[in-house]
Parts: sequence; structure tokens; C-alpha cells
Amino acid sequence: MALIIFFLVLSIIALGAAFVVALPAAGRVALVVLAFSLFVFGLVIGSSVVVDQNEVGIVHKQFFGKPLPTGQIIARAGEMGPQAEVLGPGWHFGYYPFVYSVRVDHVISVPSGQVGFVTARDGLPLPENEMFAPVWSSAQDMLNPATFLSKGGRRGPQTTILTPGTYRYNTALHEVTTVPALQVAAGTVAVIKSNSGKRWTPEEGAGDMVNGVPLVPRDHIGVWAEPLTPGGYYLNTHAYVPTVVKTTQRTYTYQATSFPRPSAPAATPAGRQAKVSLAASASGNDDWSVSVRSKDGFSFPIDVRVACAVEAKNAPYLVALLGNPDAVVQDEQEDEKLEVLEARIILPSVRAIFRNVAETMNALEFVNRRSEIEAMATKRITAELARYRVTCDGVYVGNIHLDATAAGQQLLATQTDREVAVNQQKLYEQQKQAEESRAKFVRAQEEAEQQRQLAAAEYKVRVEGENAKSQVARAKGEAESQVIIGEGRAKAYKLLVETLGQQQVAQLELLKLVVDGKVQITPQVMVTGANGNGTMDALMGTILRQSVPAQPATK
Repeated sequence: MALIIFFLVLSIIALGAAFVVALPAAGRVALVVLAFSLFVFGLVIGSSVVVDQNEVGIVHKQFFGKPLPTGQIIARAGEMGPQAEVLGPGWHFGYYPFVYSVRVDHVISVPSGQVGFVTARDGLPLPENEMFAPVWSSAQDMLNPATFLSKGGRRGPQTTILTPGTYRYNTALHEVTTVPALQVAAGTVAVIKSNSGKRWTPEEGAGDMVNGVPLVPRDHIGVWAEPLTPGGYYLNTHAYVPTVVKTTQRTYTYQATSFPRPSAPAATPAGRQAKVSLAASASGNDDWSVSVRSKDGFSFPIDVRVACAVEAKNAPYLVALLGNPDAVVQDEQEDEKLEVLEARIILPSVRAIFRNVAETMNALEFVNRRSEIEAMATKRITAELARYRVTCDGVYVGNIHLDATAAGQQLLATQTDREVAVNQQKLYEQQKQAEESRAKFVRAQEEAEQQRQLAAAEYKVRVEGENAKSQVARAKGEAESQVIIGEGRAKAYKLLVETLGQQQVAQLELLKLVVDGKVQITPQVMVTGANGNGTMDALMGTILRQSVPAQPATK
């Protein structure tokens, strides 16, 4: 505008000089031509617009056009107001300042890891009950003002997004904001609640129903039956709202952190320890996480740990049923913050099942059958959670705090005394049995010793009897042998006597005795006889002397 005024002033001065200054006719013509040229040049230069490479020109027509129709923001056919066409990089002429105003804006760059969310200020109204415009086949067609307005573009939020890159668009028609792309971390899935797409109809076939509402296929409005697995997605998270659900194992621990003793009130309200960090109850009352009442009227808390998981394929069902199962909400009944899944399903199921089990048993029976109760509770809780498509990996019973009350302590003391008495009785019985066994053992030893002695005596008798029989047989044999020998000797002497004579045989036997050393030949007694047999008499006397035993000397 300033350039046009400047050149207009110059042209007026040149024209005035042509008529005021006394010049030849040719000079005046030259001044008139110069003035006209300056005026035209000023108009051309003043109507030019320069758009840089990273800029876009937005044209606004101020005069010489029809007013825009009611409800229309962008001029399509030269009406006054923001024009649909934009100016690209370069020089543009004819945009006279008193007719047009041109605003130069920067193009938009969508960085990596983000998406561009587009909102249109003009176009056809959105269909009834629709929150987002239908999907465009090309983002470039959506950003092209002429194409967008001529092919039924809808005003309002667009479903189509801009992926990372640089875009030139009409800032009067479209508004672009960048939002982070959807990142689904490992150990989670994203369940999509779609606000854009086709409406599900019963003719398409019934899928999983949640409270009468179906889980729909992709590109349909509603909760998609198939979740998005871990990864990155360029997705319009305004049109396709993700709910991230953990698929890793969840461990919920319901553990009594403190409880009152009969001698003094509890200093700290009973809290709970779970996978998420939760504050202790601030109500001032002792609030057991899992408290049961036995058949015989004893109330006591127990420590319980529940391990469960949500499979990826079941996440859409839980989202349709609970909303966001991992959202932490203030539970009015518990007066503390819990996960929705825990507050609505896990904790109520655990409490109800353990209370149902406890009311069928006495308190001591409940304590003594802990492992059996654990198995029973696991089976029931697994079946209960399966109704909500939650997988139970195990239920574990920890401490059973029957001693939390004076009555429970007294019951345990009675049980302890009974067990001590029973054990003492068993000890006495065992000692008695030991003594009886020892007596039996001693008696058995004595009987065995007597049996051994009796057997030895019997054996000795048998041996002596056999010895006696042997001696008798030997004596008999010896006697018979002596008889045979004697008979043989008698026959031999008889033959000798008959052959040699009696005297010669006697002398021969005496000589044998002398040879054997059985007869002393030196006479101890001198015997003489008148018959002249002195030598025979002497030998006979010696034999007699040796055969007579010597008598002991007397004092």
C-alpha cells in the first residue's frame, strides 16, 4: 500500500510538471508517459505478494464481491471473506491492498512419533449421531481446500490424520494440532473404543455380547473385539480412544499389617498390601482385608495372595464390562484407592468365597486344614474369575490370625493345652510300651539263655550217653580183643610149650621182658635154693618184687 501511494505521488508530480513547466510538446508528452508508467508500476508492485518456501499465503477479499452465505466461512466463488485457494511459494500479483489482504503463515511440520489432528472450520455438517468426519482416502485431498469443499468435506474433527511430514494448508479452513502417536508397551494391549466408522448391524453376525452390547470388528463404531498388540501406531486417538490393559501377571496381597491385642488397642488401623501402593485405611477402625467367621462363631482375619492375569484376547471384554480395568478409583466401601478390576471383581470374589468356606468349619478346623482350604479356594476363585474372563494362576493362604481376639487366643491356648496333654499321654504310652518291650526283651533273653543252657545240657547228656555207648563198645571191643589175643597167646604158648617145653618158654618170656626193660636184671634180692635152681629162683623173685607196689614209708 505504501509503495502504491509513493509511486502515485511521483506520477502526480510528473504529470503536474508537464503542464506547469514551459516545455516543448515532446517533453510534455514524455512527462505524461513517465507519470503514467510510474502509476502503473506502483499499482503492480503494490499488489504483489511474496511467499517463501516454508510459508503459505491466505487471501482475504475485502471488497467487490458478494457476502458469504449464512453458515459459510470460506469463499468458494469469489465472495468476500477468506478465500479457499491459498498462495504457494513465489511472487503473486494482483492482490491490491484496497481489495485483498494476504496473511502469510508457516507450513506445519509433524515430527516423528506424533500425528496431526485436523479440525475443519467449514464444510457440510456432520451426520446425525456422528462425532467425526468420514475417513478420507488421502490426507492431501483433505487438506486441498477446493477438493475438500467440492467433494463433501465435513466441518468438525476429522478422522483422517497427518503422519510425520511437512504440510501446506489453508489455515482459515483447517486447524492442525499435533498429538503423540499411540505407543503400546510390552506386557500390555490397547483396546480401542471407536467413535468413527460404520454402525454395527445384526445382519453382520453376532459377536461377543457384553451386557447386550456387541464387541465390533475394526472400522466400526464401538469397542473393537481385537486389541492392538505391543508396538507403535499412527492413530487418531481422539476418534479411536485407546484403553491400555496390562496382560502381565497381577498379584493382589491382602495382608493384615496390624491388629489389636486384648491388652491394648491397635495403634495403627489395619491396612493392606497389594501390588499397587495403597494407603492404609483412614477410618480409624480395624478394617481387615479378608475377615471370616467360622461355624462356631469366631471372627478372625487371614492373609491371602491372589495371582491372576488378563489375556490379550479377553481385554476387550473387560473394557466393555468395566471401562478401564486398570484405572485407580476411590472405593467408597473400602475407603481407599483400588484398581477397578480389583474393587469390582477380585476383592469381592475373594472375600465371599473365603467367608463361604469358613462358615462350614470350626475355627480350629479352619486353622488345621489350611492347605485343603487353599486348594478349595483356588478352585472356586478360578471358576468365579473365569466368568469375567480373568485367568487365576493361584490362591495362597498365609497366616491365619485366630489369635487376633481374646476369645481366639483362649481357644488356641485350650488347643495347645490339649495337644500338650495328648502328647504327654502319647509319651507315657510310648514309655510304657518301651518298658513292656524292654521287659519282654529281658524275659526273652532269659528264656533264650535257659533254652541255650537246656539245649547244652540235653546235648551234653546226649554226648555223654554217646560217650558211654562208645566206651562200652570200646570196652567190649577191647575185651573181645583181649580174649582173642589171649586165646591166640594161649594157643601160641601151648604150641611153644609143646615144642620147647615149659621151662624153656618161661625163660624166653623173661628174656623178652629184660630186652623191653621191664625187668631189672640186677638182683635186689639174693635167693638161693638147695635144689640147684638158683638162677630161676632169683629171676622169679625179681619179678615178684617189681609186680608188688612199693609201700609208702611210715614215720
